[in-house]
Amino acid sequence: MEQIPRSEGTTNSERYLAKLADRTFLNLWSYPNVHRDVIVNGQRSGKEICDLLVVCGNNVIIFSDKTVKWPKNDDVNVAWPRWYKKAVKKSVHQIRGAERWIEQNPDHIFLDNVCTKNLPIKLPPRDTRKVYGVVVAHGAHKECNTFFGRDSGSFMIQTSLQGDAHMKPSSSDFSPFTIGDVEPSGSFIHVLNEVSLEILMKELDTVTDFVDYLEHKAVFARSGNLNCSAGEEELLAYYLTHMIDNDRHGFIHPENRQWKPDEKFNLSAGHYEGLVRNAQYKNKIKADKNSYFWDRLIEAFTNHMLSGTAIVPDGSPFKVAEHEIGIRYMAQEPRISRRWYSDGFLEMLQMANQKDRTFRCMLPSQEQLRNETGYAFLTLAYPRVELEGGYEQYRQVRITMLYAVCMGMLRKCRWVKRIIGIATEPTLISGGPTITSEDIGMVEQPIEWTPRREAEIDKLCNHLDILKDDRVNTSNSGVEEYPR
Repeated sequence: MEQIPRSEGTTNSERYLAKLADRTFLNLWSYPNVHRDVIVNGQRSGKEICDLLVVCGNNVIIFSDKTVKWPKNDDVNVAWPRWYKKAVKKSVHQIRGAERWIEQNPDHIFLDNVCTKNLPIKLPPRDTRKVYGVVVAHGAHKECNTFFGRDSGSFMIQTSLQGDAHMKPSSSDFSPFTIGDVEPSGSFIHVLNEVSLEILMKELDTVTDFVDYLEHKAVFARSGNLNCSAGEEELLAYYLTHMIDNDRHGFIHPENRQWKPDEKFNLSAGHYEGLVRNAQYKNKIKADKNSYFWDRLIEAFTNHMLSGTAIVPDGSPFKVAEHEIGIRYMAQEPRISRRWYSDGFLEMLQMANQKDRTFRCMLPSQEQLRNETGYAFLTLAYPRVELEGGYEQYRQVRITMLYAVCMGMLRKCRWVKRIIGIATEPTLISGGPTITSEDIGMVEQPIEWTPRREAEIDKLCNHLDILKDDRVNTSNSGVEEYPR
């Protein structure tokens, strides 16, 4: 298996964006400076599609990053249109071009400028694909801060401002350092600067949390109900503190009723500052610390995939597009779910040091909206006697046991569509192997549970002495996003 080359960005701002993206979207699904192949003078050459492309599940995020110095002009009504044209409008043009290329040539996206290394992740099918455009415009936040006289320096949002009116002081909606709907003829494009980018990717640091916000914001911005917001962070604070239902944030009415068609909503400054000072928000930050174990667990697998050192047990060729599916489901878990799963896995690892084998299965309830994927965690100690097949024999037994646990739980919990299984050894033992490893696998509900299939799983579980009813304890648990 070859190493997968990933650009680190070509400018300081692109490198910073790539670093933030690795933290939020994780490295296997985030690719800076991807290219398309073009023919120039009869020669195949590469042309950059966008500054960062994120592909994870059905989600495709196109980032265009521009750093433009603020024009040396004392008249802000002259300087802002000049800066906007170079920093924002040019990026919008790049995003529209990237959208067209992805639509027409999804198999012609490359990691290098000579177009020899294909994007290793397959783009989702057209009918399920969700594409989001994000402009990151650097170079004006200090002037923005001075103009509005506030600390953050993020752009004001005013939805009535559309298209080229951003650059026309004669327009009735024109206002410097204010962003509305920059390209109303197509999908909504989000415009951030260095301040709002960092805040969004700090607060929404999973791909699901991030795109959920973008989607709800786009709908709200074009609904006619959002009039203006003092900044992106104020809109974000409102979103994070209001729930559509038990599982989803959203822009619900302050009085918890339907928006009227002619209602106009305005958000003043101070909402985000109030959020980060709130005691429950601080409790959330503390409670989330363990959740980053989930991120590191994902990277334990993706780092091997990117470096070309991943191993397939049956010896078949390794293809990222085929083997990333199970880990991708892990990467699509929102932060609050990662907290729950991490707490459960870490607790099991503590117990594992006292036992030869342990397992814990964590499944969403039937009532949860995101209830398709469950997880099974297994530890199996290396035996204290020498195995004829050595460590590989031990690992094969562990993989078989993991498969049996996952299938056995799928049989019991038919509402779950799939289970991701992860297995490892508890600790190194004296005189045993000096290495550790992790195995991951995914099983999905069969089309039909035939008597023969059920009998096969029962036989395997009995042979391995697992999932006996008298030894399996069940309980209901959950987490509060903002603990009191």
